[in-house]
Amino acid sequence: MLARRALLAGLAALGLAAPALAVATLTITTETFDNGGNEGAWTFGTGNETIEVEGGNPGAYLRDRTLVSFTPRASTSFGVASAFTGDYMGRGVTSVGIDLAVPNASGNYTGRTLTLILLNDSGTPGNLEDDWGAYTVTSLPLPPPGVIGFADILQWRSYDIPVPAGSRTLPAGWRWIARNTVRPNGSWGRLMRDVDHLGFQFGDPELLYPLFSWDVALDNPRITTSN
Repeated sequence: MLARRALLAGLAALGLAAPALAVATLTITTETFDNGGNEGAWTFGTGNETIEVEGGNPGAYLRDRTLVSFTPRASTSFGVASAFTGDYMGRGVTSVGIDLAVPNASGNYTGRTLTLILLNDSGTPGNLEDDWGAYTVTSLPLPPPGVIGFADILQWRSYDIPVPAGSRTLPAGWRWIARNTVRPNGSWGRLMRDVDHLGFQFGDPELLYPLFSWDVALDNPRITTSN
């Protein structure tokens, strides 16, 4: 189930009088997975995800016990339009976020950090070869594994990553990504006008990791907009 929460943001923290403030309304749109909802068809890519009714952060959450991957990615599904994709620039997107947990993994993933990936599908969601976009590797560590012997005691970690949707150029700390070219035939402004895929990847896309079996979970994917 989608939840929307509006916040007022202004310059009050600077001590300016209220009548002089240019106040913007920030709207946070969140998929809570309550009542079986899944806006954006969030997935770990297997199609084996299930919505669990309790144990989330809080309440319901999405879980995949079957994933085998080098770098899991919690993401919207390709070809599915939602509140988490579309015209980031026009909507004034300021950040995206998610809550993640790793009930179990077959190996040690200590030291990895979370990467945010934004992709444009070039109008062909069924063809991944022409996708292009940008990513930023954060310094935010992955969630610790679940408590040994108590697989359903999940240790949730919340992430909120800034997205400078109004920037005219590729922001500092971001890199281009494309399957068939070193640099995609696009620009940051073009990407921000048409984001087709939002993903949170468990590690740096440029690094090699061992293949593990994973039990992974996500909750409260969210996007903050100012328009």
